[in-house]
Amino acid sequence: MLKTKILVTYGPAISKKNVLKEVLKHSDTVRINFSHMQEDYWLNAIESIRKCAASLNKEVALLADLPGPKIRIGNLKEPIEVKSGEIVRFSSEPRKNCIEVVYKPLASEARKGMVIDIGDGTARFKVQEIKGKEVVCRAINYGVVSSRKGVSFIGATMKLVVPTKRDLELAEFARKNSFDYVGVSYVRSAQEIMKVKRIVGDIGVIAKIETTDALRNLSEIVDASDGIMVARGDLSMQVKLEHLPEVQRRIIATAQLHGKPVIVATQFLTSMLMNPTPTRAEANDIANAVLQGADCLMLSDETIIGKYPVAAVRFLVKSATATERFAEQRAHPHSKIDSVGKAMAFVAADLADEYKTDCIFVPTQTGSTARTVSALRPCTQIMALVTDKRIRRSLGIYYGIRTHDIRRYYSMDEMLANVKAIAKQTKMKNYIIVSGSPNSPGTTDTVKYIQNSEPDGKQARL
Repeated sequence: MLKTKILVTYGPAISKKNVLKEVLKHSDTVRINFSHMQEDYWLNAIESIRKCAASLNKEVALLADLPGPKIRIGNLKEPIEVKSGEIVRFSSEPRKNCIEVVYKPLASEARKGMVIDIGDGTARFKVQEIKGKEVVCRAINYGVVSSRKGVSFIGATMKLVVPTKRDLELAEFARKNSFDYVGVSYVRSAQEIMKVKRIVGDIGVIAKIETTDALRNLSEIVDASDGIMVARGDLSMQVKLEHLPEVQRRIIATAQLHGKPVIVATQFLTSMLMNPTPTRAEANDIANAVLQGADCLMLSDETIIGKYPVAAVRFLVKSATATERFAEQRAHPHSKIDSVGKAMAFVAADLADEYKTDCIFVPTQTGSTARTVSALRPCTQIMALVTDKRIRRSLGIYYGIRTHDIRRYYSMDEMLANVKAIAKQTKMKNYIIVSGSPNSPGTTDTVKYIQNSEPDGKQARL
């Protein structure tokens, strides 16, 4: 069974019921991008996803992706074709012979030599000089500039406000509509994460790492967040492309050190926007993310506007599964033991690896123990036994965790009886149980090894 989780982005390509159902068969989490469309569209998407997941008898997590302080080209009468070497003028307000950039401090914050990138590299310009409210640039490449395209600045730190007022409004919308996660765009500090946390309560907050400031403050951001996204699209505008693999590895390693889940995102299967099969390079990209220890792999345009969204998701699953078969497990990357619960998780992971057990069962009321065990990357699968559907959904981005309903229990004996019934149902013979007292949610103090391989069902405990 695949341990790496699959995250897809909702869009027109998967909005039809039959397509969405097929995609959700292979997915654990769905991202809704709040940079596009409005609330009515998002509410319809939420309803469609939840109905489809229910028809599959499956819990699927929802991730609300906050837009952040996105800088965009203004409204143009028509697209502008630009040739390499051509002089082009930008301004923060509509001016004759200028392309409008919707960002008031443009001229005051621009610097000579910085690069203005439009549409993720569709067109690039190098700043030659600043004349009053105009930024004079030379085109680096041939490109087409069109209305509302995103704008990035390379080589200068812009004074953007994160999270924006609109981000906080959308975070409240996500809370009211029971999203499981919100993604914060263009994060630069832990304080920005905390602002969103104060709005969303117990919803998980994912820090999208896509700026050089975020890389400088990576450890504190990871520590403050509930998960990390390697947002390779905008990140590749901030670091040199040849350094992106190194940066991805560093982000994943830092997340693992803190025991936080990490999502790798953007352009895994871009060729499948138009083609039914991927490239060899894309297959290697997927494998490398799995080998580096990503918890979750995300598709963006492939499931938003791609012609082959179902084929893309299926290939992502096949490729990640094949990689897991030959990959060496990362031996306990989360090595800091600072509580009894974490010590119990270490014991469970060690026992599972040593005795090659079928499963680690984790009866959990909060999900915290299952998350800790996941961070240790045991060789066996982890089965979180949960009474709360919200907790089940929240585990949808964590490596190796599958979930199962469990009856409410009020004693250790009841819990063990429940686990035994589920083990029989799922055909698990040799397994480990790591749990805490049913009367003290969030605590973990017990590990049991159950050997039930004999015909008469005898048990041995370690």
